[in-house]
This record gives sequence, structure tokens and C-alpha cells, in this order.
Amino acid sequence: MSYDLVIIGATTTALALAQTVQGSLKTLIVNATEMVAFDFVGNYKQPEVYTQGAAYNKKFRDLEADVLLGTDVVSVTKRENGNGYTLELLSAGGFYTIETKRVVDTTLEREEGLSGKSLNAIIIQQKGEPMPSLQWPGFAIVTEHHEHKYSTAILKFDCAPDWTVAEARHRLIDAWLERPEPLQSWKMAAIAFFFEERTTLGQRTRDEGYMALPAASFAEPEESLAAGIVLGRSLVAC
Repeated sequence: MSYDLVIIGATTTALALAQTVQGSLKTLIVNATEMVAFDFVGNYKQPEVYTQGAAYNKKFRDLEADVLLGTDVVSVTKRENGNGYTLELLSAGGFYTIETKRVVDTTLEREEGLSGKSLNAIIIQQKGEPMPSLQWPGFAIVTEHHEHKYSTAILKFDCAPDWTVAEARHRLIDAWLERPEPLQSWKMAAIAFFFEERTTLGQRTRDEGYMALPAASFAEPEESLAAGIVLGRSLVAC
């Protein structure tokens, strides 16, 4: 199978990029897990955004692009004639290869630019009491503002670069059991499926026709979407 463009990572950046080039470039999006827009929805990066999973799922389904979920990119190799790339993919069905003229990677899986990461959780106070003012080393708390009778916040647990999600979850739970007294009335409602990754890397060219645009470099989904649009317009114009 051959494409004009392969996008690695079903991120918000990838969504806007694919929307912008549809009708002009035959596009494939490859994502390691089954969750789309994981860069904001699956990691509880920003208040309220994690509730928009269904909306993002619909946007990906509506794309005029092929989308492979649960598929790992094993390798990206420049073709011997220098015209495009060969990608080796691994899914539940086994190994297979595809050809493409261009590659855009919106993940940090093939980068060394990770500057930090956290595993985030949603915490809740059922009586609607406000978040107390406190300092908890290794943690950051982002209060959510809404009209519900209960209070919620995002708890961000700083993690070492080499921790897996499973290890970080265990460490987070252990720390929560020993949480400061002002948080004793708060309960942990959910833990994210993915790390919130941080990077200072922006858009860059790895090789001719092979670009990196990490979604993790954007603080807000609107910024990520806008970057995808800009890149998409430049690719269509080529």
C-alpha cells in the first residue's frame, strides 16, 4: 500500500493536519494504542478537555484518511532511490510494510527531546469544598471550575523519564495514600492512561520528506490544531 503522507500518532496535531490535506494527499494515520487525541484527552492534561473523547473520536472517524489504531511503527527507512520512505508496522495481525512519499511524526517516540513527564489523575471533593492551598513536593494541582455540586481538580505527579505507566500508577497510589491532611477529604476518581509529556522541541525536519511536529510541545489543544493546519497547508502547496 502506498500513500502520499503517513502521520505517526493520532494526536490533535495529526487530526488538523489530516483535515487540511484531505482531498489533496492520500493519508494514513498510525497510532500505537486505540485512543485518539491522547495528547490531551487520555492524559488529563487540561481541565475539561478529557471529557471530549467522543467528539474527537467522531472527528477522526469523519476523516478522508485511513486510520490504523493499535499499530506500532517499528521502523522508518528511507527508500534506496531516495524517493520516500518504507514503514514497517506491527499490529495484532503481524508485521507488514507500507510506502509513503512523506512522513510527519507527531509523537516523541523517536525523539530524545523529552524534558519531563507527569502521570495525572482526577481528584474529587464530593461536598464541593474548594481546593486548599498547599505545597506537595513532586505534585502540581490544577483546579477545575464548573457549576457542579462537587469540586474537582487535576493532580499531576512528576515522573522519572524511565518510569512506565504501570510503575508510575503504583507510585502515585502509594503517595496518595500518604497525602497531606488538607487533601484527606478528597478522593481519587481516575488515573490517566498516558503520561503528559513535555518538550521544548518544535517543528523540525529530520530528513527530506520526513518531519517531526510533537503534539506534546503545545500547552493547549487549539495551539496543536493550529500547528497541524499550518503544516498541512504547506504540504498541499508543495
